[in-house]
Amino acid sequence: RPAGYKRDFFRTDEYPHYELQPFDNEKIDTFIEHWYDNRLELARERERRKASLRKALQEQPRIKQLARNPLLLTIIALIHRYQAKLPKERHKLYDKAVETLLTTWDSQREVSNHEILEYLELDDLRRLMERLAYWIHCQGGVGETEGGTLIDRDELIEQLTQYIREMKRGERHQAKAEAKRFLEQIGRDRAGLLSLQGQDRYGFVHKTFQEYLTAMEIRDRQEEGFDVVLQHITDYLHDPHWEEVLLLLISQQKRNNPVKVLKAILSHDTPYEPWLHRNLLFAGSVLGEDVLVADADLAHQILQRLMALEVRPSPLVTQNLRNRILRIISNLYETA
Repeated sequence: RPAGYKRDFFRTDEYPHYELQPFDNEKIDTFIEHWYDNRLELARERERRKASLRKALQEQPRIKQLARNPLLLTIIALIHRYQAKLPKERHKLYDKAVETLLTTWDSQREVSNHEILEYLELDDLRRLMERLAYWIHCQGGVGETEGGTLIDRDELIEQLTQYIREMKRGERHQAKAEAKRFLEQIGRDRAGLLSLQGQDRYGFVHKTFQEYLTAMEIRDRQEEGFDVVLQHITDYLHDPHWEEVLLLLISQQKRNNPVKVLKAILSHDTPYEPWLHRNLLFAGSVLGEDVLVADADLAHQILQRLMALEVRPSPLVTQNLRNRILRIISNLYETA
C-alpha cells in the first residue's frame, strides 16, 4: 500500500522497490476466466456467466475502472456470482460490496456471538462505518485515486469511543475498551472495510468505500431535513475530494429532490463559470447517474447547453473541455 509505505524505512541501495500495478484488460479477463472455471461445473453455464460479467464491465466504464483493483474485482465477481448480474447503479453495487465485506468479516459469526466484541452487534458495524467514514473523509484526502485518508490509531480510538458510547449508551471506559478490541481485530483480519495500513495508521481498504459510506452518512442525516444535502453541495461542489461523494449522494435522491439539487448546482457561485463551465459539467455528470429528474425541461436544457458548448467554434472551448463533454455524454448510455 503506497499510502502506508515509507521508503526511508529501508535503505534504497540494499532493497529493490516494486509497486503492484492495477490489472489491465488482459488480467481482468484472465481473472474472470479462472474465477468461473473454479466455481461452476457445467461448461455451458461457466461460459454464459463469463460472457455476462465481461459484458457488464464493458458497458459500465466506472465499474470497469474499479475492477482494475484486485480486491474490488473479487467483490464484483462475488456479487455477480450470487446475483447473476451486476446492479447498474453504482450506489447499489457499493451497497452490495459493503454487505459482502461485513458478511465476510463475520463469516464465523464471531462478532454476533460476542467472541470478539462485547457490545457491538453485526448490525451496528454498518452504522459505525458510516459515521467513521464521514469523519475520516472530513480530515482531507491523500491525493491518490485509490488510497483513502489515513488516521493515526489514537485519533481513531478516540473517535470510535465517542461513537460506540453514543450508540450503545455505555460508560466511556467500556466504549474505549470496545474500540481497542475492534482495532485489534482489524489488525488480525484483512477481510473488513477498514485495515491497518502502515505503522499504527488505519484507513478504508479502498477510497470507494470511504466515499460511499460518507454519502450514506449524509443521507442518514437527511432525515433531519433536505437542507443538509444542499449545504454539502454549497460547501464542497468542485472539490475533487468530495466529487464522488456528492454524485453518490445525489444518485439516491427521489421525487423533487434531484430538481432542487440540479438548480442548486447550476446557480452555484463558481469563479469563472462563464469560461470554465464547471457547474454545467457537474450537472451533466449528475444526469449520467440516471437520476430520475421530475422536470424533463431542466434535464433537456442541460443537455442542450452541453451540446451547444461542444460544437461552439471558439478558441475558449478547448479540446480538453470537448473531451470532458464527450465523456459526460458517453455516460448517458442506457440512462433515461
